[in-house]
Amino acid sequence: MINILNNKKMNTRNFSITAALVLIALPLAMTSCHADNDRPIEGLRMELRLSSGIEQARASFSAADTQIPTGEQVIVYVDETVGTPLYEKNLLTADGSGGLLGGIKMFFPENGNNADIYALHTNAAWAGNAYPLGAVTHTVNTDQRTLAACAASDLLCARTMNVAKTTKDVGMTFYHLLAKVQVAVRSGNGDPDIRGITLGGTQIEAIFTPDKATAPSAVAVAAGGPVADITTGADVSTDFTTPQYNDAIIVPQTVAANTVFITVHLATGDLVYRLPANATFEGGKRYVYQITANLAGLVLVTSITDWMPINPVPGNATLE
Repeated sequence: MINILNNKKMNTRNFSITAALVLIALPLAMTSCHADNDRPIEGLRMELRLSSGIEQARASFSAADTQIPTGEQVIVYVDETVGTPLYEKNLLTADGSGGLLGGIKMFFPENGNNADIYALHTNAAWAGNAYPLGAVTHTVNTDQRTLAACAASDLLCARTMNVAKTTKDVGMTFYHLLAKVQVAVRSGNGDPDIRGITLGGTQIEAIFTPDKATAPSAVAVAAGGPVADITTGADVSTDFTTPQYNDAIIVPQTVAANTVFITVHLATGDLVYRLPANATFEGGKRYVYQITANLAGLVLVTSITDWMPINPVPGNATLE
């Protein structure tokens, strides 16, 4: 994990963020429970707090629909708008109720300058406290059956620029840099006993270069590292009117045709879905698969969205 800032170093700064209230919201509709709550001024210093929203959320983990889950950590950097670093690598932790706790309490500059705020949710590591100047590597978990494991795999980036001194929460919108795959599966002919689901054929390392000058949604991610299976949940849907999705975060990349991408594990064997053509998975997009598992094979319907439904694309799978 990434170490919290050196207290002695940080206490020399005059700019403050104690981040509170992390909300996950729809695009252009981010709100804050504390947006209207003024805070007292401590002498000449005014505390700055953050409210932040994620561009979208996973559907199968209800807790992640409204807030960053408990224990997830966000790294915050603050500069004066003129460019002077004020706080570096301040590590804050979500409390599961909308708050970000811990880290160093910071304050707006007493000289009245505005501030630029940068934040990352990542498991990447880099030496020292300074903002990383080169590429770093974020890794998705190969077992994403739990909310914690799936959430820890999510790579998020946020930036809020030229913030003037205020007693209000400062809103920050986090953007997904990776892709989300959702798989809903139901039993079909022969009523097979479904035991699990895995995604195959993807590299699990996301290599990216944080850049203060680049908008968060435009940060490029390259796939690297080993190809490994990712285990998702094993919820079974009664029908696809109210599907029970099993989510996984994957690194954006192109997966070759004929790759076994989805495997449905049965008590008596496996059903697989091979990609019929090269498939490109893009950051910030959600890829939905609805699978009927028959003992003779899989019946598959897929769709690719920018977090909004579009027309499904039919596909086929065979028993192996």
